[in-house]
Amino acid sequence: MTDWSRLRHAYGTAEDVPGLLDGASADPQSSDWDELWSRLCHQGTVYSASYAALPALTRMAR
Repeated sequence: MTDWSRLRHAYGTAEDVPGLLDGASADPQSSDWDELWSRLCHQGTVYSASYAALPALTRMAR
């Protein structure tokens, strides 16, 4: 299990990422996609949370 509180994204701790992933997977038109992108790949920079989110993003892509 991922301890999101130990990971970082563009705006700080990544504790909000699981909720954003849930919202994005539930609705392809969700604004959570924009929020995820902004946090995980801000201006082309990636963070520890970016890598941790990859398995969930891969499952959604399938």
